[in-house]
Amino acid sequence: MTFVNDYPNFPNSPAAYPQSAIPAPFPYSHYYHLHRSESSPAGQQPAGTPSATAKKLVDGHMSASVGSGQGLNVQTGGEVFGKHGAGVNAGGHVAKNGAGMYANGHLGSPSYGIQAQGTAHLDTAQGFGVNTEANALGKYGINAQAKTQIGGGQGAGFNTEANVGGAYGLQANAEGHLGLSQGAGFNTGLQLGGENGLGAKAQAQFGGGQGAGLGITGQVGNYSGGLGFAVGGSKGNESTKDGAE
Repeated sequence: MTFVNDYPNFPNSPAAYPQSAIPAPFPYSHYYHLHRSESSPAGQQPAGTPSATAKKLVDGHMSASVGSGQGLNVQTGGEVFGKHGAGVNAGGHVAKNGAGMYANGHLGSPSYGIQAQGTAHLDTAQGFGVNTEANALGKYGINAQAKTQIGGGQGAGFNTEANVGGAYGLQANAEGHLGLSQGAGFNTGLQLGGENGLGAKAQAQFGGGQGAGLGITGQVGNYSGGLGFAVGGSKGNESTKDGAE
């Protein structure tokens, strides 16, 4: 086995190195070549080199500030391969009147990827609340959101919604509340095929000046019907069925 000299014109270097059990040191010409290639500053690389390209594909940021009356604010985020790749952003603030935070991220583009975001707050005016939302595969894919609120003069409540397949796909929602002025209530519904498709809703209420009541409605195309009852309050027993206009 032989090693060919990379510099055939160098006067003191032989044309080949014979095989030996004891490794021979690199000739000075080889050392100089390797040293030059490995010690080039990264900042001086041309824009078309792989390292420079990688810097353009990866981006990140982080900042923090403390202001009079605004408390502490922190923001951070990063992105790989731009808006069609993966990215995440997060931040929050802490002040004398409350605290809040947010986070959002994406994987792939808005047309076919996954998008998600969430916020949370805790303060004297609005109480405690959390909002979340997610989307996958664009407007004809899957969408879901949820909200929760406690305090802030509104008692406690939650609201969730989901959609599969856009406006004419399957939609579902549920809502509940508990408060002194509104009493306790729960609403839920399903819809398939848009406003003129198939639908069903159920409602329950207790207190809040309306007594106790339960209502169930259904819809097929332009036809709808319902069944419900109430004890106390201003609503009595009723059953309706409407035809198409």
